[in-house]
Amino acid sequence: MRIRHLVLALTLATAPTLGHAEDDDSGSSDSAIQPIVRIGDFNLTNLHFSVFAANRDAPVETPEQQIRLLNELINTFMVANSAQGRKLAADPEVKAAMQIANARMLASTVINNAIENTPLTDEEIEEVYREKYAGSNAREYRARHILLESESDALAVIAELEQGADFAQLAKDKSTGPSGSDGGDLGWFTAEAMVRPFSEAVMLLKDGEHTSRPVKTRFGWHVILREGVRDLPAPKLEDVLEEIRDDLRTAKLSAFIKGLREQADIEIIQPAQPAATDELESD
Repeated sequence: MRIRHLVLALTLATAPTLGHAEDDDSGSSDSAIQPIVRIGDFNLTNLHFSVFAANRDAPVETPEQQIRLLNELINTFMVANSAQGRKLAADPEVKAAMQIANARMLASTVINNAIENTPLTDEEIEEVYREKYAGSNAREYRARHILLESESDALAVIAELEQGADFAQLAKDKSTGPSGSDGGDLGWFTAEAMVRPFSEAVMLLKDGEHTSRPVKTRFGWHVILREGVRDLPAPKLEDVLEEIRDDLRTAKLSAFIKGLREQADIEIIQPAQPAATDELESD
């Protein structure tokens, strides 16, 4: 029955109290943290409950759900703080795992705070847009291809093309790729959408030309016919705004971590392998 009263009290007070405490410049948020259950010499607080509830996959809304959650939290601390738990906490492997878990949680919080507290200016966004999109000479290509299993098969197809055979018909008859039934038609695509040997071959061709030598990729041997090329208009800023923001945040985060790394006193004492030392020192 006491647990039910505790949960109802948490429902009414925990989240709002903590939130208001953060907004109150006259006092500390510690005043909002209240013990709700004592487990031996450990006080389980409303903040423990709030954080535990916030990390659940599903919202905890009903009194019954809150009772189950509080019991789960009590059991967690009870087991961890038991004699067996404290003994295991001194085990080197368990201790190392706990240190790693704590470091990962704290590092994640530092990184999230750094991202949240790093404003992105309109000037930065516009500069990235100009460099990445507005000034680019992006193009799309249209091509057909015939995919074959061997170089000799591809050379035989090229010989037939030079004798006047129809490319689309040869693709239907001989291509092992999924586009064969469509006469090898790949539609419009950017160079980046294709594997490099293929896209490089397409860019070197003129419209209406096919490759005079087979092109090898991890998919097999290709004979390619380029049918067209067109310029791609730059996307609107609003269409790529989130992508630009992500790029800027990533760049700022990398600079933040690099700055910490440069200031940190890091000494390689006993690397697992010599190569590991080289890699760490080159970062």
